Amino acid sequence: FISPEADLPRNLRSSDLTLDTTGGPYFEVQELRALATFVLEGVIPNDALASPAQKAETMFFRGMANLISAENFVAVPVEENGRPVPDAQLLQLALDDFNEAFNLNTQSDFQTRIHIVRARTYRLMGDKTKAQEEAMAALAGPSTFVFPAQFDATNNINRAFQFAVSRALNDVQPLPRLDFLDPKYTVRDAPIATVKMEEAHLILAEISLSNGDNGGAISHLVDAINLANSRERIAFLDTDPRQLRPQGGTVQASPSAPAIAGLILPRSGGVVQVPTVSATSLDATAVQALTDPVEILRTLYLARQEIFFFEGRRMSDLGIRLPMMNREIETNVNINAGDPGTIVFVPEYIPAADELDAFTINGNNTVIKFDMNQVLADNRVSPFSMPF
Repeated sequence: FISPEADLPRNLRSSDLTLDTTGGPYFEVQELRALATFVLEGVIPNDALASPAQKAETMFFRGMANLISAENFVAVPVEENGRPVPDAQLLQLALDDFNEAFNLNTQSDFQTRIHIVRARTYRLMGDKTKAQEEAMAALAGPSTFVFPAQFDATNNINRAFQFAVSRALNDVQPLPRLDFLDPKYTVRDAPIATVKMEEAHLILAEISLSNGDNGGAISHLVDAINLANSRERIAFLDTDPRQLRPQGGTVQASPSAPAIAGLILPRSGGVVQVPTVSATSLDATAVQALTDPVEILRTLYLARQEIFFFEGRRMSDLGIRLPMMNREIETNVNINAGDPGTIVFVPEYIPAADELDAFTINGNNTVIKFDMNQVLADNRVSPFSMPF
């Protein structure tokens, strides 16, 4: 999803070129759901050789389509010419698929995968008890578990306008404080970490914080930090330097935040070490010294921002929900312009105009205008109650 309007989310429309195409996020997720449903209803019942494990895998992918829809869109139809289904119902549909998949395949790695995505689903539902149960069950699996989605580099190619936008606009580079994480995918067919154990730790940290257990929240957060920073890093020869960007120096997450070195890597044809699964700039020792629950929540959102970098999770954490593609509105007889799901939703706490990721460069120091993790913490943004 690369849009010239991404910096001005309130301006996003269903006709945005990166939404209203067959390569856009709406189409791709809807296609995944439709293909999975076709296999479940049209192929497997007529294939005597289809195994329970194959059905379970297909149920997982349809569940992920519903989960991703709930995370990123206001409402979407789940059948041809269907009415828009809101996020709460999409989450229940995802959960139904995950539950059936879990019962069909008892292989341990598969069940760990399902535990994590069920914890993710229950979190969005605001169900602390179930989210905690699933996250704890996931921790009984491999400590470094990750399920990578294989990227189809043959069929998924950038269209001309996407390539032109991504190469010509300087604002399609990561926020300066996230520079050290980029590029996460150094080859075209690099897999994308879709489900990983860090999420279980982060969910447990958020639940502990909601329960008033600051020590427990810090302990789980430190577990996530240590796991993320134990992940593989690879050497990458970066011959494409940042445009109009510093090649080092310090970064302030806001005008009042401390200046931190090491977040911007020197490029210009140099070799950089980049993570392929997860990493974070957070220091476990410093996190263990935190006492203010608001600061712990800010740190939790920073951990989520860094650990889920380039995995399509940040917009959901910010509370922004996209509209469906214009083609759906124009061709679906049960949807009209202005209906639920056809207009972008942007929370009031998101900065006005294009200031969501605004920053200034003062010599060797880069100052970000808004620390959005602080904004999320100050507004107590979480599926769980934050009574502090």
